[in-house]
Amino acid sequence: MATLTQSLIKFDRKTYDDELLVTLYKELTKPRLFEEKMLVLLRQGKISKWFSGIGQEAISVGATLALESSDYIFPMHRNLGVFTARGMDLFQLFTQFQGKMTGFSKGRERSFHFGSNPHHIVGMISHLGPQMSLANGVGLAEKLSQTKGVALAFTGDGATSQGEFHEALNVAAVWDLPVIFVIENNAYGLSTPISEQYKCKDLIDRALGYGMEGVQIDGNNILEVYTTIHKYADDLRYNPRPILIEAMTFRMRGHEEASGTKYVPQYLFDEWGMKDPVGNYENYLLKIGVLTDKMVADFKEQFREELNIMLDRAFQVPDIESGKPSF
Repeated sequence: MATLTQSLIKFDRKTYDDELLVTLYKELTKPRLFEEKMLVLLRQGKISKWFSGIGQEAISVGATLALESSDYIFPMHRNLGVFTARGMDLFQLFTQFQGKMTGFSKGRERSFHFGSNPHHIVGMISHLGPQMSLANGVGLAEKLSQTKGVALAFTGDGATSQGEFHEALNVAAVWDLPVIFVIENNAYGLSTPISEQYKCKDLIDRALGYGMEGVQIDGNNILEVYTTIHKYADDLRYNPRPILIEAMTFRMRGHEEASGTKYVPQYLFDEWGMKDPVGNYENYLLKIGVLTDKMVADFKEQFREELNIMLDRAFQVPDIESGKPSF
């Protein structure tokens, strides 16, 4: 990421107190520091695969913190911030990504194809579209039981071309289900640019066809993400209906690390690098005096130390023997 000397994102703190602003900062920074560690491990051959969410952290973190802890979230493979913001144990996360028995799924999956019912997180489905229909199921259960919960499902711009996306939105709209559908529009579906994916101007234009509300937000602005989703989540609890949110962002690395980025023009990396969600928000909080340089340095040092301790513990856990079932 580019070194930022001033904030290029317009933040509006509204009436949020300093404590919330700092909490958002810490949770926004955690997945970035976590992932930097994972990328080193990948290059060392200590993990086998990684889907990077660098540059998209504000969407995962802002959405997760805007919900109640009892609300179910259906993440995808760039939503590390969902797992860290829900307070999942770092040791278990490391062993999960290493495919070990002490991971959340006991070594059955590695990357992000796992969930945790105690954390109200449902593991992603590789087809990318079906989790939206599953979110409808949770939304229907919440509506029928009148428990005032909501479900939130992430999807990418590429997955909006799948039939499941349209079926899920149509059912949610017809049944007035309390589901928030979040499109992380990061400009590429694997290696296909959005100019070759759809003809409508914006993906939220599709909401109108299903008789539902659609709103487009700056996905790199943590405060805009948090405010928008918090507002709709609170409203949906008492006025059930689906919402389509298109969060504009950019994928700063390859579809996965092995795929590279040769098909992406360099100027896009340059432009979006200056819109880095972590650096811009950090700079904003420093500017308004909510953070100090020492607070930033101390937090990063402490969290990196915690990561290293948990990682050392994870390395002590033996690998699952080849051919031995993980249950």
